[in-house]
Amino acid sequence: MSEQEIIDLVKTSLNKVRPEFAAGFESVGINTRFESLRIDSVDTLRMITFLEDRLGFVFQDEDLGRIETVKDLAALIQKSAR
Repeated sequence: MSEQEIIDLVKTSLNKVRPEFAAGFESVGINTRFESLRIDSVDTLRMITFLEDRLGFVFQDEDLGRIETVKDLAALIQKSAR
């Protein structure tokens, strides 16, 4: 999965979780920090669940705690997809 495909998938998941912030999510890029997106821990959990369902695998809890940027999530997706 390419970096751009992962960015698009993250945008899609964010739009599902918080559609009222959709305009702000358009600028999400590989270096975007999740803390800058105005989503809380429940939103983050819903986003991760959406991604797991879409990708067909479950992230390890210990890996999720290390995600701060879209780039971190992209690396985890690429690792988990192997």
